[in-house]
Amino acid sequence: IISDSQITRQALNEIESRHKDILRLESSIKELHDMFVDMAMLVETQGEMIDNIEKNVNNAVEYVGQAKVETKKAVRYQTQARR
Repeated sequence: IISDSQITRQALNEIESRHKDILRLESSIKELHDMFVDMAMLVETQGEMIDNIEKNVNNAVEYVGQAKVETKKAVRYQTQARR
């Protein structure tokens, strides 16, 4: 026969064990939350960087187009000057 104090002690041990598990779970959830916050900041920063790269590429395309027009003009002027 198990005495009431042994049953109570066993129940207390189970409760303490569950409490420790819950505390570990809480800690893991906080760590996961921090990781998600860090990831969100990285995504935002990289998004801004990608937007900046896109802007620079578009500017480069425009400058190359203008340079092409100017080069054609220069070739035409040079050809006319030789005549």
